Amino acid sequence: MSGAPHASPPGVAARPAGRLLPVAVEAYLAWVLVLSTGAVLPLLAMGEGTSLAPEDSALLRLTLVPVLAMVPVVVALHGRALLAELVRLPLLLALLGLALFSTLWSVEPGATLRRAVAFAAYALLGAVMGLRWSGRELVERLLWLVLFVLAASLFFQLALPGLARMGDGAWRGAFAHKNVLGQMAAFAVLVLLLAWRQRLAARPLLAAALVLALLFLLFARSATSLVVTLAVAAGFLLTGRGAMPPLAKAAIVAFAAAGLALAVLWVVLAPEAVVELLGRDLTLTGRLPLWELILTRIAERPWHGYGFHALFTVPAFADYVLLTLGWNAPNAHSGYLEVALGLGWIGLGLTLALLAQAGLRALGSTDPLAGQAALLFLAAYLARNLVESELLLQTHLSWLVLVALLVRTGLARSGRP
Repeated sequence: MSGAPHASPPGVAARPAGRLLPVAVEAYLAWVLVLSTGAVLPLLAMGEGTSLAPEDSALLRLTLVPVLAMVPVVVALHGRALLAELVRLPLLLALLGLALFSTLWSVEPGATLRRAVAFAAYALLGAVMGLRWSGRELVERLLWLVLFVLAASLFFQLALPGLARMGDGAWRGAFAHKNVLGQMAAFAVLVLLLAWRQRLAARPLLAAALVLALLFLLFARSATSLVVTLAVAAGFLLTGRGAMPPLAKAAIVAFAAAGLALAVLWVVLAPEAVVELLGRDLTLTGRLPLWELILTRIAERPWHGYGFHALFTVPAFADYVLLTLGWNAPNAHSGYLEVALGLGWIGLGLTLALLAQAGLRALGSTDPLAGQAALLFLAAYLARNLVESELLLQTHLSWLVLVALLVRTGLARSGRP
């Protein structure tokens, strides 16, 4: 009788690691989603101030280091499948390449390189999410993400109201600015509507979360997010599987038409009263003079721009904007102008072509929920970026979701597993 230990069957020793690796990847991707919302950490770093100090911004950038360090590992785990999908997205690859190469002519090469690398890394992570998750799985993860964000914002509003309100009294929840709360609350409304239609969670929970998201939209005083969300949500409720009955649709359309007619009449007869009620001015809170200034700068470098998200990081330009307009604009306040400013008309053309491809893939998707989610988010994304600079924001949730749905709807359309 030999004293040698019995040999384990092949693969038995590897099973624990085999089970652990997918869990680790899922946990990592969940952490990436949480960080991409911009919740909690920026607010805690800023405190009750009105903006982040340079040292606080540098500290927050350090939180991205472990995320970016893991990107090559996650990409390697999905190597062949990921490469096969990226080859089918030449517009995405061209846009990533242009952002990286714009470092060569950027007015602030360090900022451009840092942001372009993060932009490419998050695109790869979004593609991995699209590979790993079906439309239902992606929306489920987004649902739990927005529930976390809403709960965190409610906690800050109730427990730390001094921290969770801005100087003008507007709510900012768990975020550094009211506009960010408005964007996330708007995103939450759309996710919750999708979850309601697909019954992804208990209806009472979804109803309570939807009411909370709408409250945050109102008290954040973000007019853009409110108007865009109501318009896109109305379109969603009136169309698609599980839409409202014809009579209810007709009633909503009639009331909406009457309300729109009255609103237009009010704007024509008393524009000052309208903008005062909205907390705005007749120049869209100073955006029109800013856009004129931006268009002048774009005309000086029309084709290649000033480098990916670079110009507003130049102190001299920021001071010039402040002296010229009388207020400190952190960006172009238009995603389309922001892209043209950084990457020129070539970059804007590639971006619009990529968004058009995303829409076409969504329309042809055989994964119904992925197609619905892509069209819903894309409509809100296109509208919001008319007056907000969210387009191609390198570490933002919207960029991750856009790439994930672009990949997922492409897989579903072609029938690839």
